[in-house]
Amino acid sequence: MKKRRNLGHLSPELEMGAAIKRWFDTNDLSGSAISQVFESRLDDVEDSQTTLADSLADEIIRAKAAESVLTSNHATLSSSVSTVVDDLASLSSSMSSSIVTINTDITSLSSSMSSSISTINTEVASLSSSMSSSISTINTEVASLSSSMSSSISTINTEVASLSSSIINTNTEVASLSSSLASLSQSFALLSASVGSGGGINVEIDEDAELIFNGDTLMTNADVYISGSGNNLYLHGTNFYGQPTKYEFSVVSGSMFIEEVAPTDFGEEVSDPWFKFDGDTLLTHADIYVSGSNNYLFLNGTDENGDYGIFYFDIVSGSIMIHQTGSV
Repeated sequence: MKKRRNLGHLSPELEMGAAIKRWFDTNDLSGSAISQVFESRLDDVEDSQTTLADSLADEIIRAKAAESVLTSNHATLSSSVSTVVDDLASLSSSMSSSIVTINTDITSLSSSMSSSISTINTEVASLSSSMSSSISTINTEVASLSSSMSSSISTINTEVASLSSSIINTNTEVASLSSSLASLSQSFALLSASVGSGGGINVEIDEDAELIFNGDTLMTNADVYISGSGNNLYLHGTNFYGQPTKYEFSVVSGSMFIEEVAPTDFGEEVSDPWFKFDGDTLLTHADIYVSGSNNYLFLNGTDENGDYGIFYFDIVSGSIMIHQTGSV
């Protein structure tokens, strides 16, 4: 006999279900439509139970597989935890050794710093004493320098006065140089007037041209023409320093150039040098060099009054002078 359970108050639906159950229990329902329906429902319930059992079996299989994976992961985790514990133990031992070493080093450093601080204090005291002595020496040197500067300033003032006098003398020299430049400009004007086409020096001459050399002077009353692109006129003179030197006269792009050259410099060599006089022109295919401190180049020309005269070129201290030495 089943135990009765006191479920308290039952709803109408439960009471109806209980009444239907009692009716089935007290009546023979074999072969009735209700029996068939009930059996069909019972088959459905059995099928549902079978499906549920299969699903439950699948879940059990998956649960066992998950349990196996968890077991493997647990073993791996246990191994990792064991490794970490060993590493922590090793690290703890290493840190303990390092802490001991650090404490030893700190103690040694503290001792060394104490010694260094004592040494520094000694050096500072020594430096302070040395600086006091140096400052005293510096003060003495400054006083001596001040006295020396006063003397130097006096000397400089004297030099400035001398320099002022030199400047006055320089101004005088500049005025003289300006005069020389004016003379040089006049000389260039005369020289330019004498230079013709092709670089020849053209002068009006008489019909009775002649060429004379008396051992002291080469003289002609004809033109003198130095031909050839590498041939020039050279004159002896003195440079800015008063030293004897040689000057080269050349015409480039229609302008006259006068340049100090080495005594051995005679321009470009020519393969067929020659010299001839045809009664009208003294012509050479080579350089002409008037050497010697007392030898000059003379040219016929006119003075400031338009009168013909004899003029010679003189180079003194690097400046070209043209002097009149007589009349024609």
